[in-house]
Amino acid sequence: MSDVTVVHSRSPRLPLVAGINWEVLAGECWVVTGLQGSGKTALLETAAGLQPYLEGQVRVFGTHVQGAEGDELLRMRRRIGLVFDGHGRLFGSETVFENVALPLCYHGNKSLEEAFEEVTSFLKLMGLEELANQAAGRIARPWAHRVALARALILRPELLLVDNPLSALDATHVRWWRTFLVRLLEGHPAFGGKPMTLVLATDEPRPLLGIGQKFAVTHEGKWRCLGGRAEFEHSDDPELRELLDERD
Repeated sequence: MSDVTVVHSRSPRLPLVAGINWEVLAGECWVVTGLQGSGKTALLETAAGLQPYLEGQVRVFGTHVQGAEGDELLRMRRRIGLVFDGHGRLFGSETVFENVALPLCYHGNKSLEEAFEEVTSFLKLMGLEELANQAAGRIARPWAHRVALARALILRPELLLVDNPLSALDATHVRWWRTFLVRLLEGHPAFGGKPMTLVLATDEPRPLLGIGQKFAVTHEGKWRCLGGRAEFEHSDDPELRELLDERD
């Protein structure tokens, strides 16, 4: 992102965060933190090519996102996985299996029958096989968030964007997510053994300190890249201290 201003999805002329200069390299793990409503979700959706931005330029895998259309945009999106906050914007009336199969059906032109073996194996990998036939709208939030992760990963993306990965999870689910994200970052064998690039947006950065390699903050409409964990934890920036102290 070069001098980018991101906007609210429902108010495309309302700036949320301005002056974003940001480079994410292959294999990195970024943690983007800030208070609720500070623009983190809009940032992820902009990076994924899901919403326009007011100013600047966004390039993902060399593609100018704002100008991408048709096949070019679809090819780029197949290389990106996005997990929304909460229940992950799953289709509640569809089963867990159908939700996870959706990218294969849409991007791969497969029927549910053709996708059955691959999706079943993938659900087992994610610890979701027992939920396969349940309606997504009837499962608990922690499991729904994991289903949303499975849907985002089924196409084996190179870049994974996750909104609040550890929010409102119990200790068991937090451990699962932390372990799984570290394996993705190190190179999970189910994804070709190549380190996956991660961008994790969070209201609470502390549980992700052991995973994140680089940190940034959205605060009062401004963007700041803060470097590595040591710089993040020990920064004397008053705005960052305010964020961290409020979470103590």
